Amino acid sequence: MGKRKKSRFKVRYLFLLFILFLLYEGWKAFFPVDSYIIKWSYPVEEYKEYEVKRLIPEALPKSLRPVTSSILRLDWVKDVRCHKSLKGVMTIFIRPRVPVSRIYGMKEFGVDKEGMLFRVADIDTLPVIKVNDDLKTERIKEAVQLLLLTKDMNVKEVEVTSYGLESRIGDINIIWGEGGYPEKYRLLKRIYKKAIISSGKLDFRFDNQVVLRR
Repeated sequence: MGKRKKSRFKVRYLFLLFILFLLYEGWKAFFPVDSYIIKWSYPVEEYKEYEVKRLIPEALPKSLRPVTSSILRLDWVKDVRCHKSLKGVMTIFIRPRVPVSRIYGMKEFGVDKEGMLFRVADIDTLPVIKVNDDLKTERIKEAVQLLLLTKDMNVKEVEVTSYGLESRIGDINIIWGEGGYPEKYRLLKRIYKKAIISSGKLDFRFDNQVVLRR
């Protein structure tokens, strides 16, 4: 019985703490906001900080939701968290998107690992994605995944074509086709290790086989 009583007391204690927490959060929602602080997950350009500040009204709202929603509309923002203290200070935590590649012909537009396109400066050294048709998020996402997958082979460009994805490593043009990139990449590494081909084309579009064209 002693163990049961302790268990019941523990459950009731946790439940009481939960109720007090909800009351505290509800009570805090009515507190006015007098000032705010912006914190970043990593340093950003000055113009981005200006863009965020421009979205925060001079008469700071009691509710945090309008501020969060406004900042999330910025294409380069991945996540926002707001916290309000009892002293009336609103802390805004912002996580910007990190570019891993760029779109050919689109200056100052980067792509993150989720395939999201957004404005960002100083990305000239990033790998390139070439798109021959309209910008389809799913195709761009696949291209980003392939760039990240082949990073150790120093692939600097992936092209989205009617055949699927294509890239070049040295003097070898690689037609990846669509899907199954991890398995195709493992096969490519085995081909490189055996030095089967040093120039020409490798076509991975066909199931369970690779076509070599010199």
